[in-house]
Formats: sequence, structure tokens, C-alpha cells
Amino acid sequence: MKKWRFLLGYASETGQSKSIAQGIVDIASEQHKICADLFELDEVDKQFKLEEESVMVIITSSTGDGEPPSNASKFWRKIRREKKSDLLSHMKYTVLGLGDTNYSNFCNCGRVLDRRFEELGASRFYPSAWADDAVGLDLTIEPWLQGLWPALKETLAKLNTSSESSIDNLSQSIDQINFNQEIKPTVERQLSSCNKLKSDEDSISYSSSLAELTTLTLPPKPTHSLSVKLIESSEESNQVLDGSQYHAAKLTRRECLTHDVAIKPVISMELQLSEEEFLFEAGDAIKLVCANDENEVDLLLKRLECLDKASHRLEISISPVNTKKSTKIPAYIPPMCSLRYALTNCIDIRSSPRKNLLRLFVDCTTDDDEKRRLEELCSREGSEIYIKYILEEHLSILDILNHFPSCKPDVAMLIEFLSSLMPRFYSICSSPLDDARSIKFVYSVFNFAASNGRTYERFGVCTNWLNKIDIGTKVLIQTRISQHFRLPLTLDTPLIMIGPGTGVAPFVGFLDHLYLSSQSISGFDVNNLNTWLFYGCRHREHDFLFQEQLQMYQQINVLKHLFIAASREEGYPFRYVQDQLKINGQELANLICNRNAIIFVCGDIKTMVRDVRETIANILREHTEITNIDEYMKSLETSRRYLLDIWS
Repeated sequence: MKKWRFLLGYASETGQSKSIAQGIVDIASEQHKICADLFELDEVDKQFKLEEESVMVIITSSTGDGEPPSNASKFWRKIRREKKSDLLSHMKYTVLGLGDTNYSNFCNCGRVLDRRFEELGASRFYPSAWADDAVGLDLTIEPWLQGLWPALKETLAKLNTSSESSIDNLSQSIDQINFNQEIKPTVERQLSSCNKLKSDEDSISYSSSLAELTTLTLPPKPTHSLSVKLIESSEESNQVLDGSQYHAAKLTRRECLTHDVAIKPVISMELQLSEEEFLFEAGDAIKLVCANDENEVDLLLKRLECLDKASHRLEISISPVNTKKSTKIPAYIPPMCSLRYALTNCIDIRSSPRKNLLRLFVDCTTDDDEKRRLEELCSREGSEIYIKYILEEHLSILDILNHFPSCKPDVAMLIEFLSSLMPRFYSICSSPLDDARSIKFVYSVFNFAASNGRTYERFGVCTNWLNKIDIGTKVLIQTRISQHFRLPLTLDTPLIMIGPGTGVAPFVGFLDHLYLSSQSISGFDVNNLNTWLFYGCRHREHDFLFQEQLQMYQQINVLKHLFIAASREEGYPFRYVQDQLKINGQELANLICNRNAIIFVCGDIKTMVRDVRETIANILREHTEITNIDEYMKSLETSRRYLLDIWS
């Protein structure tokens, strides 16, 4: 009998979608005897052809303002440009999208692909679902995966047997699934209640609501398929990335832009490239390769009882007993590097561990009460406490190991199940007209105290590393080209720029570019510009970033209007940028509705992006006769007149 198979495509910027897809491959093979052919979506027409596939499952996140991850851009263009309405009429499919409802274009990549597949003739064999990171991805992912298998097996059975049976009944029953509620478990384990870890209040160590449960629904135990040997050797590789993708840039300047009393210091950095030209435009960002903190790495090595082997060379191979088709040696770990090098430069040791790793930790733990608590944390019943005590508090792998001292995982487990250390993104705040080989950007210095489950003080991974490296150090960077966050081609288009804190960075780049254009381009008259900047800080004397530069642009008419909010300055009437927007509501409404103004918003998604959008909507509601404001706001977004550059 021919083994059933389906195509599994993923697109991922941080590794989350890839991890879910790899888990599907393993469960398909080990529990259901189904072959899942796993590919990045951008491998279309190289490794797979859509026209030849009968069943496809897509796992994808979105990046930026609803854009596809970098390994799906080709697939995205192909699907959106395709004209044949029956191209996929033979295909059954489903999509799992990962996103965050704090973004206006929630799960946009997944939703667009889902719609385009339907428009091209494909039919869903199972409802697509949209996981929300704002409330916890697992609340949607776990029940969706639970229901995937019966739907997939029946679909494959029908395709492979050519029987008269229909999946209509199955589809009707699946349509009734509520992806936010529990589905009857298929994997159960009888457990005793824990006593030793009890405390007066719920915490990472104890939850009263779970302590008395005798049954927990655990995720399938992942297969541990890599073998790691630590070999004493003086040979070591220092190559982490494909150098052809990155530019080497020298750190030439580092300056603190804030006063000593500022709550959150902000640092400005300048990088100088070598002779090759680094192509970028105002509005772009850089992707910067960084390293983990040395002290944090030492703490982890000590906890793993490997500190004395830190300089040993890693020899990674696929275990001879491995049965997973998807198993690969991590490409981001050089073949001749030391254990310390891998943990410092290649592996993400800061992100919160996923449930599949906690499930493996259960079997590495000898204390019964600690074992029970780990089972609770990775169980379906424990989804809320996993979100509350691990994800929301940003506990690291080291935090978890510190909370469960009898847990003794081996190094191979972490290498296999932790993600790669990802580059960080920073908005460029300079113009190529100034110096095409010079990049300027800013960042805030974050400090996280040892509290709320965090067992040691830590700083932001990349910002801490940037603070420590010496002037003259070379770093690896790459351009992240913005698809739409760009200056318009016409000078008289009004620009409404909204950026509190370091969110002002790309707008400094915009204004710098406009100023330099006026100096170098014949006929460029700054009097034709109509630029508005709404900027927010805590205190105008403590952390008003680029104050002199912005005021200079205002004096020479490059910046027509500058409005400041100060959230911690006593007696100052405007606390937030929204307050300044409201005061200028009538003029803004006129610019938006009658002058085709473009609105640019840059900043922290969790603190202001939603509020700014709501404020703009209320301004239009108050000062215009538009009847359907929600539809109008959506039209601004689709016509690229409401643009976001945001981070979480």
C-alpha cells in the first residue's frame, strides 16, 4: 500500500512556524504513518509545484505590517499574481496563521494566502485558523492541531482510495469546532496532585487550580534525534552566517542621547561600511547580528554542568536510532565551533522555552513534585499558567532550569529544540544622500529585574551586546528593505509622522533626506513640503531625542509642524501623542480627506499603536461626514496611506 503524503509549507521570520511545522512532520510519521513533505514556501517551483499537489497544509506568520516572512516573498508574489482561476481546483488545503491582534493587519499573510487559494479553485479540507500572540498562540494552535489529524486522514483516504465516501459530514462536524475551547483529549495521563511545591499564591512553582487535577492532557513527547559529542580540540570555526548575505560594518560612534536621570537611556550608534556601497533608503531598517551575554552563557553552562567543557568542540550528528524524516543538523551552528561559541553566537538562550521542550524536561526531572509542575506547565489544562508565568514574564531556559533543580537535560536536547539566535532589527535614522556607507540608528537600553519568576537580572540581548563592544569592532548587518514605509514621490503630499520615543528614528531619516535633497536637487523647494511630526517622550529636558536636529529642520521649513508630548513632565498639558493629535484634529482631518495625506506611525505596538489608530478614527468621526469610519480606515491602509513600522 502506498504511504499517504501531503505537502507541508511554512514561512517563518523567528522560527515559530518552522517549529510547529516540524512537530507536524514528526506526529504525522510516528503516530499516523503519513509522510509530510516539509518545505519553505519560497522553495516553490524548485522542490514542489503547486499544480502537482493534492493536499497542502500551510503554517505561516506575518512580519512588519502584515507582510510575508522573508522565506515566503517569492511564494507570495506567485500566488498574488496568478491569473488562472482553476490553477488549484484539484487541491485540498488548510492554513494556520500566527499573528498578534495588536497589529491592524492581524495574520495578514495567512489570511491573504487562504483567500487566494480559494480564489484559485482550491477547497479547504479543514477550517483555517488564526493564532493570536496577544492572548497566547497555544490557545488556538493546540485544538487546531488536535482536529487536523482526523480531517487530514479522511481527506487522504478519499484521494487514495477513490471511494464514493464523502468528507461532507466530516467538514460539517469540523466547522462546529470552537478553536478557543477545549477539544476532548486523546492523550491523557493519570497524575497525582503535588504537595511539596504548594505556596500561598499561584506562581511558576504552583497553581491551586491545577494541583488537584488527576488527569492532564500532555502534548506528544517529541523525538530527540540529535547526538552531540564534546571533543577536546584547539580547532574552532568562527563563521556563523553566509557572509554573502551580510555586510561587515565598523562601529565608529556611540553616544547617549538622554540625560543621566532618564528612566530609559537611549543610545545612538553609527556604523561605517567598507568600500562596497550599502544600498538603503530612508525608511529602511538594518538587520544586525548579535551575541548572547557572556555571563548568562556561563550561568547556563554551569547549570548544565558543562562549564569545564565550554571550550570543547561540538560534534553534532543525527542519532542512529532516529526515525524522523525532518531531522537536520542545525545549519546555523558551524561544524567546528565550541560549545561556548554555539551558546553565545548561534542559539537563542533568552526566549521562553516552548511546550515541546518542557515536555522533554519532564523525563529529565527526578523530583516528583517538580515533574508534576512541568507536566502542568506543558499540558493543555495549563495553557493559561504557561502564558501568565512563562511567556508574559519572558522567562528564559535558564530561569526554568533554576526553578526545577532536579531537571538535568543534556546539551543535545537544547541544541535540537532551542531556536537559532536571530538578528535584531533597527530603523535607520539617516539618509544615503549624507553618506551611502554610513548607517545611523538608535536603541533603548532595557533592564529586567530578577522578579516575577525571573531568577537573574538581564538586559536586552542585542542592546546589551552593543553597549559592550568596543569602538572599531566590526558587526554584520543586512538591509531590511521597507516595501511601503517610504517618502512619497511628490513633494506636496502632506506627511503626518507619529513616533514616540525611538519611534522617531525613521522620521529623522525622512527629514534628513528631504533636507539633503533640497541642498542637492535643482528645483527642490522646501516651501512645498507639508510635514507634521508628533513626537512623545517622558520629559522634554531628559529624553527629547534629536531635539536640536528637529528644531533646526523646523527653522528651515523642512519640518513645518512639531508637536511634543511628555508623559512624565508635571504640569505639561500633553501627556501622549494622542493628546496632540486631538488638539489638531480639524486640520489633520482636512489633510487626510482632502489633501491625500500619508500617515506614518512608528513605535512600540503594545503601548501606543492601537491608541493612535483609534484617535485618528475618532478625529475623522468628529470632523468629517464619513459614515463608515472603520471602512475608511481600512481603505487608508490598503491604499498605503496609513503605514506602520512597529515592534513588540
